[in-house]
Amino acid sequence: MSAFIPSTNPAADAPEAVANDGWFPDLNLADFHAQTGQGDTFDPARIAAAIQSAMIEVNASIGAWRARQTAASLAEVPARTYGEVSEKLILYRAAVFARARAQLLANTRDYDSTKSGHARADTLEATAADYLRQSNEAVARLIDRRRTVVELI
Repeated sequence: MSAFIPSTNPAADAPEAVANDGWFPDLNLADFHAQTGQGDTFDPARIAAAIQSAMIEVNASIGAWRARQTAASLAEVPARTYGEVSEKLILYRAAVFARARAQLLANTRDYDSTKSGHARADTLEATAADYLRQSNEAVARLIDRRRTVVELI
């Protein structure tokens, strides 16, 4: 008699942290789980890929702001501190993690899902939009940009 026993051990090749470009901080998968409440729905390698993709997007969106900075790293940019952690680091982490979570949720729908699966995916897409909004708000706060834009129509 044989049996299949599934394992919940993390993949051996999944990184504990995702390396950044040196000016922005490396980000830990454990911090991602703690901050976003993400369970074990996605494997660590997929989460790391989403974090890396989100890093690229956030880094590109604040590239002009970064170019104006004279500090050697984001941690050294003058800012308030909370528990000895720079406000800029907290906001950067929030922006990247929210964008990564949005990417994971947006890609959850599958072509063979059932009607109830489609309804759940529709809910996840709305949640993904909320995470993307949170990411954009964190980026705006990080670079000291106002969150409200008013135009005369």
